[in-house]
Amino acid sequence: MTSIWLRPQGDQEQALQSLVDRVADEHGTVSFPPHLTVCGVPGDLAVLDAAAAYENSPELREFRERLRDITGARPLIPPHISLLYTLDRVSQMPRPDFDAERLEGIAARCAAEIRDTHVTLARPVVNSAGGGETDVRGWKAMRSL
Repeated sequence: MTSIWLRPQGDQEQALQSLVDRVADEHGTVSFPPHLTVCGVPGDLAVLDAAAAYENSPELREFRERLRDITGARPLIPPHISLLYTLDRVSQMPRPDFDAERLEGIAARCAAEIRDTHVTLARPVVNSAGGGETDVRGWKAMRSL
């Protein structure tokens, strides 16, 4: 699985990374770089040239829809910045002990810790999941757009 991410910048990236790391440590889950997933990309890396040449539109929705069309990605999910993946740190399998109540508590704590009301996203990168979509430890930025 390959995807196109927008990454936070500077102090915002450091603050979000610190929060992601702390939450992962507390709950025994995987850590990952903070990012907004723009869209998934099929395995054919030739489509990345088209994505790299695409001029960013002022409307995020339009940008995401067009990029999805260019790359042939799956239907879009709402834009979001993930702070927790409920995957076990060692096996990377989904953890069934994360019910709605527990997740709501974690979300409330994270919301209280995030000082910025707006996050600047830039630095588009192509990220590869390597051995599989849930192989978070194998994720790496393959190319900047």
